[in-house]
Amino acid sequence: MPTLKLLLRFLRRLLSNRSMIWAMALREMRGRYAGTLVGLVWSVLHPLMMILIYWVVFSLGFRIKPSGDTPFIIYFLCGLLPWAAFSETVTASTHAITGNPHLVKKAIFPTEVLPFVHLVASMVSHIIMLLILVTIMPFNRQPFSLYNLQFVYFLVGMAVFSVGLGWVVSAMNVFFRDVGQVLSVVLNMWFWLTPVVWAEDMLQRLPAALQIVPKLNPMYYVVHGYRASFIPSFYEGFWCRWKLGLYFWVVSMAMLVLGGLLFRRLKPDFPEVL
Repeated sequence: MPTLKLLLRFLRRLLSNRSMIWAMALREMRGRYAGTLVGLVWSVLHPLMMILIYWVVFSLGFRIKPSGDTPFIIYFLCGLLPWAAFSETVTASTHAITGNPHLVKKAIFPTEVLPFVHLVASMVSHIIMLLILVTIMPFNRQPFSLYNLQFVYFLVGMAVFSVGLGWVVSAMNVFFRDVGQVLSVVLNMWFWLTPVVWAEDMLQRLPAALQIVPKLNPMYYVVHGYRASFIPSFYEGFWCRWKLGLYFWVVSMAMLVLGGLLFRRLKPDFPEVL
């Protein structure tokens, strides 16, 4: 019951500070490209170049062919979309507290919204890559469908999980500055454990007892969900894999609660350490 009250209080605080969160997210985006010649254009060029490099390496080089004759570029983008937003949010959240000591030391400032600011900022890149996906789908004979709309469900799930993890890493990084370095290694390993560039049907080559192991990765559920939303050969409602969905939401809510409680416990010591 106290945990539920904590979550409800946080949601109310988000709503009451939505204008500030949006303004800080915009400032975060401008700050990334401040002083560059083309400014925010880099937010378009960067994902385009990343998509091009992975397409050349894995489609033309390794000749990976997803099941159902799905073009690799579509398959890859559906995996990269949620992964990039998740990775960007968690990585930026690591320095959410240590990078804003002037705000943290203000007693009235709600520091718990800082990881959420980075989530909102990551949505800019997410929307750009989503537009790229939608633009190239017709050229790759991928029709549009009502299934496309259910990506919002998986996006919300990713947001819940990443905010909870963001609270954990941002709070821990105040006291242990190695958290950022450790997280960089963990995310690199996590990327390759998530079916972003490798075909999901490769799991069938594993012994039956081991096929469930990769699915314990919460991002597996989200990445598959994006493919189930945009790729005809993967189409299925989010309710179809209800057992995997139940597992995902239990883990995500546990991460959200753990992150919230840890952040709340350590928050009074932030000003003193900084």
